[in-house]
Amino acid sequence: MTPADQDARTRALGDAIAGFLQVPARLAGALAGGLATRGLRGCEIPPPCWEPRPAGTCSLVLPPGCTGTLRVHVTNCSWRTRIVGITAVGHLAGWLKFEPTTQVIDLQAQATFVVRVRAPDDVKPGHTVSGLIVVRGCLDHVVRLRVTVAECAGRTCCEVAIQDCQDHIHHWYDHFYCLRPCRDLKMYEVQDG
Repeated sequence: MTPADQDARTRALGDAIAGFLQVPARLAGALAGGLATRGLRGCEIPPPCWEPRPAGTCSLVLPPGCTGTLRVHVTNCSWRTRIVGITAVGHLAGWLKFEPTTQVIDLQAQATFVVRVRAPDDVKPGHTVSGLIVVRGCLDHVVRLRVTVAECAGRTCCEVAIQDCQDHIHHWYDHFYCLRPCRDLKMYEVQDG
């Protein structure tokens, strides 16, 4: 074999190895291009396990000085009696009155919290205030409440249903620090006894 033949064979072997080493890069480029054109359907990262679960939105339209109502129906999916509380956060909290603020809900039973919303007399029509209603049971749930002050009453009542259930499903996105059972705090549970 001549030195020229050896050089040609060495070059051919080097080109083959280089081509082989470029396959992962080409494959990754093709995959990235395909994902960019079709989107990441089914691969959305969900909210963290500790974050409160959205339970819906309620929009009320009230004249100054008038009252609206939000009814929150909570079902205890557990086989234990549970204490469930309700509160508000944000600018809207001063406009609200809860009837009651906590309830003992028997196993597999439902209870209703009534939230009265009163638009202050001095608020001008066109003003909108929103805030969160937080329901704390087995898990935390949030209801977004939006109140628009208007000349005439619009929607003055709405209802939200919450299934307060323990999440037993282990998803691909769960981490080792995500605990799925109900909280084990004495202030949220009633021991049968």
